[in-house]
Amino acid sequence: MEDVATPSVPEQGEAVLSWSFPRRVLFRFLACYWLLYALPESGRVNIFRAIPGSQFVIKPYANLWHAILPWVAIHVFHITGRAATYIPTGSGDTTLQYIETLLYLVVSAVATLIWSILDHRRADYRDLHNWLRLLVRYTLAFTLFGYGFSKVFPFQFQPPFLDRLIEPYGEFSPMGVLWSFMGASMPYTVFSGAAEVTAGLLLLFRRTTSLGAMVSFAVLLNVAALNYCYDVPVKLYSTNLVLMALFLVAPDLRRLASVLVFNRAAAPSDLTGPHFERRWLRIGAMVFWVLFVGYNLFGAITEGWRAYKKTYIAPLRPPLYGVYDVESGPANWRKVVVSFPAVLGVRTTEDTSLHFAAEYENDTIILNKKDRLTWSRPDPDHVVLQGTLNGSPATIRLRGIDTSKFLLLNRGFHWINETPVNR
Repeated sequence: MEDVATPSVPEQGEAVLSWSFPRRVLFRFLACYWLLYALPESGRVNIFRAIPGSQFVIKPYANLWHAILPWVAIHVFHITGRAATYIPTGSGDTTLQYIETLLYLVVSAVATLIWSILDHRRADYRDLHNWLRLLVRYTLAFTLFGYGFSKVFPFQFQPPFLDRLIEPYGEFSPMGVLWSFMGASMPYTVFSGAAEVTAGLLLLFRRTTSLGAMVSFAVLLNVAALNYCYDVPVKLYSTNLVLMALFLVAPDLRRLASVLVFNRAAAPSDLTGPHFERRWLRIGAMVFWVLFVGYNLFGAITEGWRAYKKTYIAPLRPPLYGVYDVESGPANWRKVVVSFPAVLGVRTTEDTSLHFAAEYENDTIILNKKDRLTWSRPDPDHVVLQGTLNGSPATIRLRGIDTSKFLLLNRGFHWINETPVNR
């Protein structure tokens, strides 16, 4: 394995130069911050979780933070209610997440001050810097694999659900617009995922780290821009990922400027990294690397394929799956949408949405655990529901809509367009 097998060889002239005081202080701060950010936390990918059996250590550590953060929110910032309660939501921009980031910065600053006092005589941190880059590289790589494979096997962004097809565009949230336009084009979703996976693969090897950092920076800067511009609640996380990529490419900025801007020769990149002096340790590290990376790549690919089959090849669909016009029934019902087994959606004449919890028992659908409607198909185009609704007798006649006629689904790809189809 490149990262641990090669002895450290300093760049020409570097071995005799000490780091400047600001550089040493900055490194101490970044080392503390990136270590905290790489440790396990809900909603973030980390390399420690990729180690089998690590959950026995990860869970108590995460629970400790989940206890500290509400305490700080309540007693320091005087925040109460939901904002001060830890609730897993999938959002990385909650009040507690901002407090956590602030605590990371404070703890890193205090640790930097203590470290600088106790270790002020040290001239440089070249070896520790190599280990820190290794931690950041693999944290970033595994994060890119997580998000990338969820697009290569497109289950993060899926084709618009049936209820989206009849929802007025003006009711979409900015995040809903982003999810819908990404899901509307599977090839683009796969392409964007492949870019993330490629960046992650490049980061696994020391010789391609500079290229991987540049590709990662470009890919993640676009992701962060989408998160900011479409109000996706992952702004904190994506910003830190961009900064990770910048941290990795920073040592090469002068070289890149020489080649790309000033058109002059540049010295080779420093490929030194963490190393072990003893041969058996180098061999053990190489075996661990192969098993560690191979195990997690295999897991990411198989999990992605499993999700792809569940979403696209053998999706779990309810018996009444489809979009329907209401020909007769409740006066304010205009359309009925059945996308998921546990929900029946209604679009009203006032253009509002109603949602009923649904359960199926043979040819009967139970709404909100109280109303029972028996369904039948008098012909291929119609469904009739008979039973009770809101406690009163009801007969609802529905006519199916051919969803393949929606332009968003049937437009497809065209090499030649005599006129633009921009609706």
